[in-house]
Amino acid sequence: MASPRIRRLPAVVLATVGLLAAGHIGATLAYTGPDTPVRAALQPALNRYFLGPLDQGWNLFAPGPYSQDEYMLVRACVSDFDVCSGGADAGAEFTPWRNVTAEEMEAVEYNIFANRESRQSKVVHGRLWPAASKLTDEQQDMAAANHIDGDPVFGVDLYSPEASEAYSPGQLNNLRTYQRLEDAAVGLATLYLQQEHGDAVTLVEVRMLREAVPQFEQRHDPPDELAQQWTSIGWRPATEFDDDVKSAWS
Repeated sequence: MASPRIRRLPAVVLATVGLLAAGHIGATLAYTGPDTPVRAALQPALNRYFLGPLDQGWNLFAPGPYSQDEYMLVRACVSDFDVCSGGADAGAEFTPWRNVTAEEMEAVEYNIFANRESRQSKVVHGRLWPAASKLTDEQQDMAAANHIDGDPVFGVDLYSPEASEAYSPGQLNNLRTYQRLEDAAVGLATLYLQQEHGDAVTLVEVRMLREAVPQFEQRHDPPDELAQQWTSIGWRPATEFDDDVKSAWS
């Protein structure tokens, strides 16, 4: 004869599965629902739950027709900070623009087993572009401006009470999402540029490019100039990494 404890086990399992399912459904509704103060408060936890460490976009499940190429371009100032802050007139030395996405694609071409390390700039581009598109024109201009003295890009610490007073919950969530992705882009740019120029990298600048793909009927006679769109991140201090990160990157 089965003990009461054994008979209760299926009920406990069903209750646990039901609670997990209800929690997941609730989180999905909050994540995909309209901007509300509740969603804004839960957004960091929702991002960790749904995006996870890989930060995979939903376009994996609903891809659109491939109509554009996406590239991440970076450059650095390799003079002392005070000289860099004065620009070319002060004798600052700037590296040429480096198309890191094109470099990554060289490793992917004809390699069906290429891993995510070969697509890092594409991932950053794919996440930052829509986040930047949600900014107002004024906020986009602020993001494209130079911020090299440690001042917040949008004039206020986005996690301070002042930010909550200055922006609506929806706007604040957009700004925080953008800032997180901008930090990732600047960090990736820093690693690429330090790999080439070492600790001489003082400031970095990032540009995201979307370039139209010729239509199928134009494949044998593409236009001389393809339509382009740009999203810019102005000069930022190079991200500081510890030796373990630099060793893993190299």
